[in-house]
Amino acid sequence: MSVTADHRPTKLYISQHAVTHNLAETRKAAHAKTVFLAVKANAYGFGLLEMSRAAVNGGADGLAVAVLDEALALRQHGFTIPILVMSIVMPQYAEELADNDLITTVASDQWLHDAQPYLAQAGQPLKVSMGIDTGMGRIGYRSRAEMDASLQFMQAHPDDFEYYGLMTHFSQADSSEVDYFHKQLARWHELTDTFPHPPMVHVANSGAAMYHADEIPTDVIRAGTVVYGIEPSLGELRDASYLEPVLTLTTQLIFVKQMHAGDGISYGHIYEAKEGEWVGTIPLGYGDGLTRRLTGAEVLVNGQRCQILGKLAMDAMMIRLPGPLPLGTKVTVLGRDGDEEITLDEWADFTGFAPWELSINLNDRLIREISE
Repeated sequence: MSVTADHRPTKLYISQHAVTHNLAETRKAAHAKTVFLAVKANAYGFGLLEMSRAAVNGGADGLAVAVLDEALALRQHGFTIPILVMSIVMPQYAEELADNDLITTVASDQWLHDAQPYLAQAGQPLKVSMGIDTGMGRIGYRSRAEMDASLQFMQAHPDDFEYYGLMTHFSQADSSEVDYFHKQLARWHELTDTFPHPPMVHVANSGAAMYHADEIPTDVIRAGTVVYGIEPSLGELRDASYLEPVLTLTTQLIFVKQMHAGDGISYGHIYEAKEGEWVGTIPLGYGDGLTRRLTGAEVLVNGQRCQILGKLAMDAMMIRLPGPLPLGTKVTVLGRDGDEEITLDEWADFTGFAPWELSINLNDRLIREISE
């Protein structure tokens, strides 16, 4: 059972303004008519429902998830927008996919044959997006003969299947190294140029959409990191200033004390206090999904950078204070306070993890809200 910590002063805010801005920047750069936002894995840790609401409010045309349960949760919470399920769902759930009007990724002829018996009672045909493996090596058709067989099977059973999408995924579209991208692109053309195209052809993730819009179909794109305010190439191909950070994580001081020289801070006593040093405790720790590699990083208090002292505990961390601040003083762990700002990119630089590897771990104990 997942429990949200409603009775502590720690909250994660999703900026509606930033999401709207980043969606618009992405659409403009890719020349995209239709933008699906990937909200898989709890929306990269930002929060499935909250980020999806912000995306819809901000102009997203569709949502993309990895597993059926994510799509069903969105439908159950009133989302009527098109939803793409990007991973393989077991064939026995075909009726549930169809009845919830979900666009389903299919990667083999066998899947269609296995799914058909389950569609006998479905209220509408299953929308199928054929996934083509051009070099990602994850899922997808790898031969034109099998693609042709699947299309013929769907055409022979129009009450069960609707050929709706054709897609691939580029494994290296966000780097200055483009040889493998072009190898995949050549394979895409080889397999699909003379293959009938459905209403929805989608090949562009964030990197492909931002850096290769003149080489690929971008009428429909599957955006991810760029809308979350993370520059897909991490600054290699473009400065991140065109994006706005989406997340703000704040809490409050719950304990303040003045230390004596040599006093240990947190587990292992890897930090020893200086005489007279003021230290505050905030209710946030690795139990909320923060990495312990943030030891020594900084937070913001009254617009001033303050260092995290000692190892993060599961439910708390200690920070150096400029003086005896009152309990309840706001602490910004991610976000802006005055002229200072701490971002996922800063966390990434400090810890050595990618920004999305850090955000993905932010768990459901954190309250999430959409802010202006």
